[in-house]
Amino acid sequence: MPGEESAAAVPREANTETAPPASGSRKVFWLLLRLAIAGALLAYLAKSGYIGTRALSRPFTAWPIAIASIALILIDIALMAQRLIWIFRPVGLRVSFAKSFQVAMVSFFFAIFLPGATGGDLSRLYYVAKDYKARRSEIIIVSLFERGIGMLSLLLMPLIFAPFFARDVAATPALRDLLIVSGALSATLVAGFFFCIRFQPLTEKIAHAVFGILPWKEWYGQVIRTVASYRTNLGTVGAALAISIVGNSLTVVAMVLAVLALDRSAVNLKMSLVIPLGFVANTLPFTPGGLGVGEAAFNSLFAIAGLRLGAEALVCYRVWAALVRLLGVVFYLRGIEGVFVHHSGAGPGDPPHLVS
Repeated sequence: MPGEESAAAVPREANTETAPPASGSRKVFWLLLRLAIAGALLAYLAKSGYIGTRALSRPFTAWPIAIASIALILIDIALMAQRLIWIFRPVGLRVSFAKSFQVAMVSFFFAIFLPGATGGDLSRLYYVAKDYKARRSEIIIVSLFERGIGMLSLLLMPLIFAPFFARDVAATPALRDLLIVSGALSATLVAGFFFCIRFQPLTEKIAHAVFGILPWKEWYGQVIRTVASYRTNLGTVGAALAISIVGNSLTVVAMVLAVLALDRSAVNLKMSLVIPLGFVANTLPFTPGGLGVGEAAFNSLFAIAGLRLGAEALVCYRVWAALVRLLGVVFYLRGIEGVFVHHSGAGPGDPPHLVS
């Protein structure tokens, strides 16, 4: 495929030496510790009145809605697994859908316990990079780039729906401020990508002037070169962004179904704007969006927009997601070895490539 022979993307022999896997008892210990922390946070929310027993019971009694929501969550995870495959292919690294789905499931499991999406991000980086020492830094950069595409899609969603609720946004300063933050972060990500692919030498000079005093001088240069190598694979990047928006839209629908399961009269079209903003606040690495804290954030956002059941809807969604996460627990306890296969080339399901 065009552009796959750049210096930043020349395939190298993977280091197949693996570190000894963590003992099963250690994995079980950390799993139980995370569950204990999550339980304590939920108990605090229940005692504070943010959530009630209805949020924990309705996910199990409204079975038609529960099955539809679980299906949407699984489709979302499958789309994210496909995104990982597409983003690694231009740098000469192939991932099977089975391995990518396993990594996505484990990261989905860990994302619920640590601040923002940090838990999921760290687990994904660990599994994709641990067996490939020779290309570890490149794999980490590509993984973070893939994560950036997902974040961009999430930031764009409230901006897409905002024009339909212009009057509500104008009357609610908090919503307007969140939209401004989403817009600014989206513009920053797009501008950074544009400068890397169009003005690579200038971007490297600017980065050297800004970060040259730091000890890891070669790191930012490799980041820029790796991102710039996608200039001949813009179709891949666009396809990855498109399926990310679709996946995030499915999550919004699942949240609306949670509200529907709790109280049909509480469903409102404004949720298409507020729910993405809630997930933005719950997903950014620098926000405390883990289990428990996210419920408080959704409760506040829903109240600001004049809506109800924000925290309870998120708990309901998390209960359904927890059923899906049980599969992630299985993959975590079994371990995931050898994420990448040792050959490259186009295959079925590849996105179109757009040569600039």
